[in-house]
Amino acid sequence: MAELTVVRNGQESAGLALAEGKRLLDGLSQHGVEVAHECGGTLACATCVVVVRQGLESLSPASEDEQDMLERANVRAPGARLACQAVVGCGDLVIEIPGAAAARTTFPRPATALPVTLSERAARHFVSQLAKHPGASAVRLSVEPAGCSGFSYRVDPAAAIRDDDAVFESRGIRIAVDPASLPHVQGTTIDITQAGLARRLRFDNPNATQTCGCGESFGT
Repeated sequence: MAELTVVRNGQESAGLALAEGKRLLDGLSQHGVEVAHECGGTLACATCVVVVRQGLESLSPASEDEQDMLERANVRAPGARLACQAVVGCGDLVIEIPGAAAARTTFPRPATALPVTLSERAARHFVSQLAKHPGASAVRLSVEPAGCSGFSYRVDPAAAIRDDDAVFESRGIRIAVDPASLPHVQGTTIDITQAGLARRLRFDNPNATQTCGCGESFGT
C-alpha cells in the first residue's frame, strides 16, 4: 500500500492510500480527486497529465506509447506522467495536478494550425445532426487509437467549448478540436460520400501518411 500526497492549486491532500497495481487515475478517482480524462483513460489524449514530484521510480515505467502521447501534446515538465497509464507500486508518492492555466500552457495550440473545413454536403449533414441535439453548440472532431493504421476519427455534437480547444468555423458550423487531436487533423476537409442509401463521412487529411483499406483508420 502506497501513501499519496496530492498538490493542487497550492493545497495539499495528504495520507491518501493507494493499492499496489492500481492505475493512478483509478486511485485518484476512488478518493474523489478529479483529474480530466476526456478519452476515458484509453491513451487517446493527454488531459490526465500529472507531475510526479516524489516517488517517480515507484510507478510503472512509461511505455513508448505514453511517451509519444506526451511528446505530441508538448508536455515537457520533468516527472510528467499520464495518470491513466501509471501503475502504482509500493513507494509513497507526491504528485501535482496542473490547474487550468497550467494546462493551457502545457498543451499549447499551434500558432500556424491549418483550419478544419466542411464541404457543402457535410455542412448540410451537420446542420441536420445538430438539430437533433439542441444543447450542442459545435461539432467536436477528435482522434483515438484504433484500427490497423493507428488512429480513427471521432465526430460528436459538442455541448461546450473548452478553454484549450481550437475552434474553426466553416459554412456556419463551428468545429472544436482538442489539443491532442489537433496535430493529426489540422487542414482536414470533411465531406460526405454516398453509396446507395448509405452516407459516410470522408476525411481529406493532409497529415495522414497511410490509410487502412477499410478507410476506418489512418496513420500520421
